[in-house]
Amino acid sequence: MRADAAGAEARLDLALRMTLLGAALDPPLLWFERLPLVALASFGLLVPAALRSRALWLGMLALASWPLVWSWPFPDNHDYLSALWFLAALCALASAAPPEALAHHARRLVGLSFAFATLWKLALAPDFVDGRFMRVTLLTDARFENLAVLAGGLGWEDWERNDLAIDALLAGETTPAASGLVEPPELRRLASGLTVLTLVLEGALAVAFLWPPGRGPSRLRDALLLAFGATTYSFATVRGFGWLLMTLGAAQAAGRHARYAYLAVFALIACYRSVPWSRALIEWLGAG
Repeated sequence: MRADAAGAEARLDLALRMTLLGAALDPPLLWFERLPLVALASFGLLVPAALRSRALWLGMLALASWPLVWSWPFPDNHDYLSALWFLAALCALASAAPPEALAHHARRLVGLSFAFATLWKLALAPDFVDGRFMRVTLLTDARFENLAVLAGGLGWEDWERNDLAIDALLAGETTPAASGLVEPPELRRLASGLTVLTLVLEGALAVAFLWPPGRGPSRLRDALLLAFGATTYSFATVRGFGWLLMTLGAAQAAGRHARYAYLAVFALIACYRSVPWSRALIEWLGAG
């Protein structure tokens, strides 16, 4: 019993520290929003006695919430989830059993986030279901340029030609350049595969995290979320969102090894943003 209690307390502290670390490393862009948040998160990380202070988490909640109003309607999606997570931490620390309460909130937030994401993609966004969203993303989003070259049949010259074609279309031109978008068959197949994979994985995550703990699909929740974090953010380098999901995963992980795995993927997401691994792989394979 004592070992279980110690493990729960360690899980709580790890989740709180990962939350503060993510907030400090991925703060808002505007300086007057960024500085107070970084200062308070750093204080919580550096002063052990402050880690479980409800005053600290109330401050973090306030600092994370008011930009949602100030910058409306432009905040990123995960900014809303981040504010909800600060509220969850505050509520958990005020409860009789903080580790269990925080784990419960984490499971519900992850499950509902993926449930609504799946609902939107599957039922409310026909351009996602038919593959158009992924096709346009692979052709126009610079973050996916290396993926389009690695697995979509595009070359660097094709990417540059597409840039010129898009610029011409936006300028209202009707020249041949404006209709010269290059879209190989491999890229269409890649877009279709990514569309199906996204729907299946996000739907499975919703089911696993909303299912009663310890039963059926819930036993797969750690493996699914770790796989999602390790793959999705290798190209979609929205590290703040990835860090937040890994933090929520660590907050509810029952086993020590699972918590270590969430921490490892947290670090891996940081490496994806800092290390040009996909460009190096393209050069090594001679692609592009």
